[in-house]
Amino acid sequence: LRRIENKINRQVTFSKRRGGLLKKAHEISVLCDAEVALIVFSNKGKLFEFSTDSCMDSILERYERYSYTERQLVAADATPRSWTLEYNKLKSRAELLQRNHRHYMGED
Repeated sequence: LRRIENKINRQVTFSKRRGGLLKKAHEISVLCDAEVALIVFSNKGKLFEFSTDSCMDSILERYERYSYTERQLVAADATPRSWTLEYNKLKSRAELLQRNHRHYMGED
């Protein structure tokens, strides 16, 4: 695969593939009764998202808890690293809250 050089063709392809990706996310959630959260940012930073009936925030929080627990198990012996992980977790959460706030305020 290579990047599409023509800007118009690239935008058209992005729109079509984004639609297909969102459709597939919906299909797997319905067919398999799976919780799905999909986040896509365009090259201009526009947010496109899909989540199943449950809230996107709850799925992301579940993911954060899962990945945080996994990292803790791997880094159980490295106490200084656990502070770095905690910092990164809190930083990610703060960024998510800021993005949501900007989105709800219509600033995005």
